[in-house]
Amino acid sequence: MLKDKNVLVFTIIAFVVATELMFYYVLTAPFLVSDKIGVSSNSISAVMVIAQAAEILVLAFLLPWALPKYGIRTVLTIGILAWPIRYIIFAIGSPAWLVIASLALHGFCFVFFFAAAFIYFDTIAPSDIRNSAQSFITLVTYGLGNYVGSLFAGWIKSMFTTPEGITNWTNVFLVPCALTILCAVAFLAFFKTNTVKAKS
Repeated sequence: MLKDKNVLVFTIIAFVVATELMFYYVLTAPFLVSDKIGVSSNSISAVMVIAQAAEILVLAFLLPWALPKYGIRTVLTIGILAWPIRYIIFAIGSPAWLVIASLALHGFCFVFFFAAAFIYFDTIAPSDIRNSAQSFITLVTYGLGNYVGSLFAGWIKSMFTTPEGITNWTNVFLVPCALTILCAVAFLAFFKTNTVKAKS
Protein backbone atom coordinates (compact mmCIF):
# COMPACT_ATOMS: atom_id res chain seq x y z
CA MET A 1 0.00 0.00 0.00
CA LEU A 2 2.86 2.38 0.72
CA LYS A 3 3.78 2.24 -2.96
CA ASP A 4 0.74 4.47 -3.47
CA LYS A 5 1.99 8.06 -3.13
CA ASN A 6 -1.19 9.24 -1.40
CA VAL A 7 -1.01 6.46 1.18
CA LEU A 8 2.67 7.12 1.88
CA VAL A 9 2.13 10.88 2.22
CA PHE A 10 -0.84 10.38 4.49
CA THR A 11 0.97 7.84 6.68
CA ILE A 12 3.88 10.20 7.30
CA ILE A 13 1.57 13.12 8.04
CA ALA A 14 -0.63 11.00 10.30
CA PHE A 15 2.43 10.00 12.34
CA VAL A 16 3.51 13.62 12.82
CA VAL A 17 -0.01 14.78 13.71
CA ALA A 18 -0.29 11.91 16.20
CA THR A 19 2.84 13.17 17.95
CA GLU A 20 1.24 16.60 18.28
CA LEU A 21 -1.96 15.05 19.67
CA MET A 22 -0.04 14.40 22.87
CA PHE A 23 0.39 18.12 23.47
CA TYR A 24 -3.38 18.13 23.91
CA TYR A 25 -3.70 14.95 25.96
CA VAL A 26 -0.69 15.56 28.21
CA LEU A 27 -0.57 19.33 28.58
CA THR A 28 -4.10 20.73 28.26
CA ALA A 29 -5.13 20.07 31.86
CA PRO A 30 -2.02 21.65 33.45
CA PHE A 31 -2.33 24.54 30.99
CA LEU A 32 -5.96 25.21 31.91
CA VAL A 33 -5.28 25.16 35.67
CA SER A 34 -2.24 27.41 35.32
CA ASP A 35 -2.41 31.08 36.28
CA LYS A 36 -2.59 31.93 32.57
CA ILE A 37 -6.11 30.46 32.22
CA GLY A 38 -7.19 29.99 35.83
CA VAL A 39 -9.53 26.99 35.70
CA SER A 40 -9.83 25.51 39.19
CA SER A 41 -8.56 21.98 39.78
CA ASN A 42 -12.04 20.97 40.93
CA SER A 43 -13.56 22.11 37.62
CA ILE A 44 -11.03 20.71 35.17
CA SER A 45 -12.87 17.44 34.56
CA ALA A 46 -16.11 19.27 33.78
CA VAL A 47 -14.32 21.64 31.41
CA MET A 48 -12.60 18.81 29.55
CA VAL A 49 -16.01 17.24 28.91
CA ILE A 50 -16.49 19.94 26.25
CA ALA A 51 -13.98 18.15 24.03
CA GLN A 52 -15.51 14.73 24.63
CA ALA A 53 -19.02 15.98 23.88
CA ALA A 54 -17.83 17.66 20.68
CA GLU A 55 -16.10 14.46 19.60
CA ILE A 56 -19.31 12.45 20.04
CA LEU A 57 -21.43 14.99 18.16
CA VAL A 58 -19.02 15.31 15.24
CA LEU A 59 -18.63 11.53 14.99
CA ALA A 60 -22.37 10.89 15.15
CA PHE A 61 -23.66 13.67 12.92
CA LEU A 62 -21.08 15.68 10.97
CA LEU A 63 -18.69 12.99 9.73
CA PRO A 64 -21.42 10.78 8.19
CA TRP A 65 -22.78 13.87 6.43
CA ALA A 66 -19.49 15.47 5.34
CA LEU A 67 -17.63 12.40 4.07
CA PRO A 68 -19.99 11.42 1.22
CA LYS A 69 -20.77 15.06 0.41
CA TYR A 70 -17.24 16.50 0.28
CA GLY A 71 -14.91 13.51 0.00
CA ILE A 72 -12.04 12.22 2.07
CA ARG A 73 -9.50 14.91 1.08
CA THR A 74 -11.76 17.78 2.15
CA VAL A 75 -12.72 16.08 5.41
CA LEU A 76 -9.09 15.34 6.27
CA THR A 77 -8.13 18.92 5.35
CA ILE A 78 -10.70 20.31 7.78
CA GLY A 79 -9.44 17.93 10.43
CA ILE A 80 -5.79 18.78 9.98
CA LEU A 81 -6.44 22.56 9.87
CA ALA A 82 -8.35 22.38 13.13
CA TRP A 83 -5.13 21.44 14.93
CA PRO A 84 -3.11 24.63 14.36
CA ILE A 85 -6.23 26.74 14.94
CA ARG A 86 -6.63 25.25 18.40
CA TYR A 87 -2.93 25.50 19.21
CA ILE A 88 -2.84 29.13 18.06
CA ILE A 89 -5.67 29.88 20.49
CA PHE A 90 -3.78 28.01 23.22
CA ALA A 91 -0.58 29.93 22.43
CA ILE A 92 -2.36 33.29 22.59
CA GLY A 93 -3.99 32.18 25.84
CA SER A 94 -6.67 34.84 26.06
CA PRO A 95 -9.45 35.47 26.57
CA ALA A 96 -9.89 32.47 28.84
CA TRP A 97 -13.41 31.78 27.56
CA LEU A 98 -12.08 31.40 24.01
CA VAL A 99 -9.41 28.95 25.14
CA ILE A 100 -12.06 26.89 26.92
CA ALA A 101 -14.45 27.11 23.96
CA SER A 102 -11.67 25.97 21.61
CA LEU A 103 -11.76 22.58 23.32
CA ALA A 104 -14.78 21.92 21.12
CA LEU A 105 -12.41 21.89 18.13
CA HIS A 106 -11.30 18.49 19.37
CA GLY A 107 -14.34 17.08 17.62
CA PHE A 108 -12.92 18.17 14.27
CA CYS A 109 -9.27 17.57 15.21
CA PHE A 110 -9.86 14.00 16.24
CA VAL A 111 -12.86 12.79 14.24
CA PHE A 112 -12.21 14.56 10.92
CA PHE A 113 -8.60 13.41 10.98
CA PHE A 114 -8.09 10.20 12.94
CA ALA A 115 -11.54 8.63 12.57
CA ALA A 116 -11.56 9.60 8.89
CA ALA A 117 -8.07 8.13 8.55
CA PHE A 118 -9.30 4.72 9.64
CA ILE A 119 -12.19 4.95 7.19
CA TYR A 120 -9.73 5.90 4.44
CA PHE A 121 -7.46 2.93 5.15
CA ASP A 122 -10.41 0.57 5.45
CA THR A 123 -11.77 1.51 2.04
CA ILE A 124 -8.54 1.63 0.03
CA ALA A 125 -7.06 -1.59 1.37
CA PRO A 126 -7.65 -4.81 -0.58
CA SER A 127 -10.04 -7.05 1.33
CA ASP A 128 -7.40 -9.66 2.12
CA ILE A 129 -5.16 -7.17 3.96
CA ARG A 130 -7.80 -4.84 5.38
CA ASN A 131 -7.23 -5.93 8.98
CA SER A 132 -3.48 -5.58 8.55
CA ALA A 133 -3.93 -2.08 7.11
CA GLN A 134 -6.00 -1.04 10.13
CA SER A 135 -3.38 -2.51 12.46
CA PHE A 136 -0.66 -0.66 10.57
CA ILE A 137 -2.26 2.79 10.83
CA THR A 138 -3.08 2.10 14.48
CA LEU A 139 0.57 1.30 15.15
CA VAL A 140 1.76 4.40 13.28
CA THR A 141 -0.61 6.79 15.09
CA TYR A 142 -1.70 5.46 18.47
CA GLY A 143 1.43 3.39 18.94
CA LEU A 144 4.57 5.07 17.65
CA GLY A 145 3.04 8.52 17.20
CA ASN A 146 1.61 8.78 20.69
CA TYR A 147 4.75 7.34 22.29
CA VAL A 148 7.10 9.72 20.51
CA GLY A 149 4.64 12.56 21.05
CA SER A 150 4.43 12.05 24.80
CA LEU A 151 8.21 12.22 25.07
CA PHE A 152 8.38 15.21 22.73
CA ALA A 153 5.63 17.15 24.53
CA GLY A 154 7.30 16.57 27.89
CA TRP A 155 10.65 17.67 26.52
CA ILE A 156 9.22 20.84 24.98
CA LYS A 157 7.44 21.72 28.22
CA SER A 158 10.64 21.24 30.21
CA MET A 159 12.51 23.47 27.75
CA PHE A 160 10.11 26.34 28.41
CA THR A 161 9.72 25.85 32.17
CA THR A 162 11.91 27.80 34.58
CA PRO A 163 13.61 26.20 37.61
CA GLU A 164 10.87 27.87 39.67
CA GLY A 165 8.25 25.87 37.77
CA ILE A 166 6.86 28.71 35.63
CA THR A 167 5.96 27.53 32.13
CA ASN A 168 5.91 29.75 29.07
CA TRP A 169 2.77 28.23 27.58
CA THR A 170 2.88 30.45 24.51
CA ASN A 171 6.20 28.99 23.41
CA VAL A 172 5.10 25.47 24.31
CA PHE A 173 2.02 25.54 22.08
CA LEU A 174 3.71 27.37 19.22
CA VAL A 175 5.69 24.18 18.60
CA PRO A 176 2.71 21.90 17.75
CA CYS A 177 1.09 24.85 16.00
CA ALA A 178 4.06 25.18 13.63
CA LEU A 179 4.35 21.44 13.03
CA THR A 180 0.65 20.96 12.29
CA ILE A 181 0.72 23.93 9.89
CA LEU A 182 3.58 22.22 8.05
CA CYS A 183 1.55 19.00 8.00
CA ALA A 184 -1.44 20.86 6.55
CA VAL A 185 0.69 22.44 3.82
CA ALA A 186 2.28 19.09 2.95
CA PHE A 187 -1.12 17.41 2.91
CA LEU A 188 -2.64 19.99 0.58
CA ALA A 189 0.39 19.85 -1.69
CA PHE A 190 0.87 16.10 -1.99
CA PHE A 191 -2.36 14.28 -1.09
CA LYS A 192 -4.45 14.44 -4.24
CA THR A 193 -7.27 11.93 -4.03
CA ASN A 194 -10.74 13.09 -2.96
CA THR A 195 -12.62 9.84 -3.41
CA VAL A 196 -12.75 6.71 -1.32
CA LYS A 197 -13.19 3.53 -3.33
CA ALA A 198 -12.70 0.07 -1.94
CA LYS A 199 -10.40 -2.31 -3.73
CA SER A 200 -11.49 -5.90 -4.18
